[in-house]
Amino acid sequence: MKRFNTSFAAFALALLPASLALAQEKGCIELKTTAQTERTVKGADGTDRTELVAATTVLPGSVVVWTVSATNVCAKPAGDVSIDSPVPEHMVFISGSAIAAAFTVSYSVDGKRYGGADDLAVRDADGTTRTARPEEFRHVRYAMRMPLAPGATASATYRTRVE
Repeated sequence: MKRFNTSFAAFALALLPASLALAQEKGCIELKTTAQTERTVKGADGTDRTELVAATTVLPGSVVVWTVSATNVCAKPAGDVSIDSPVPEHMVFISGSAIAAAFTVSYSVDGKRYGGADDLAVRDADGTTRTARPEEFRHVRYAMRMPLAPGATASATYRTRVE
């Protein structure tokens, strides 16, 4: 069984700056990316509840929750904010997991062409074209619907499964 512990931590840290922010106002968007896993704990009342904890150790089949937060550090609104978050190597995107209230979400299988989940096509080895499956998505792009106000932060998440 493969175990990702300190090597995953180094791997995850190497990926954190991989999310790119594009904005009309250069240098105004500060990004923070976190990797977390879910843990079930017993509440004081005896009921189970789920909490997110830092992804320090992950095993094949583990689900990792990626959160990208964009903060406008300038004194004026930042327009046209777009964040490209690559799906890490050895992980697959989980269908329907992208949550982004302030953003429009699109996906890519190659990091070049983006579209809605049902709009992406791939060519199979036999030359036939088909709709891409979510596990084939290699990038998640978030585009702000409105300018980001000074000092404001907007966050988006998606989930992956370790192969």
